[in-house]
Amino acid sequence: MLLRVSLGALLLILTACMKSEPIAEKKAPKAAVEDPLKKYALKGEISRLDTENKIATIKHQPIGDWMGAMTMDFPVKDAADFAKLAPGKAVEGTVFVQGLDYWVGEVK
Repeated sequence: MLLRVSLGALLLILTACMKSEPIAEKKAPKAAVEDPLKKYALKGEISRLDTENKIATIKHQPIGDWMGAMTMDFPVKDAADFAKLAPGKAVEGTVFVQGLDYWVGEVK
């Protein structure tokens, strides 16, 4: 019995004194590299306008390799570009895409 207690104590002491490996530090995420700005030609027709939020709902043709043809909402950042839009009218311009953000500009 004394031998078991002695061996248990010795094992406990050795375990406590063992040099433990440092826990791998979690690396802080690298500063997010800003996604490059991509530009795509836009052709479509204005379905409706949300003047309060400067959003144009546009039924558009395929937009490059970014999106197929559909009807969707596009923010329009520039007030002068937004002023050129009217429901039922054709629109040409540029869709700017950066990461998950997108908007319409360069309206013709």
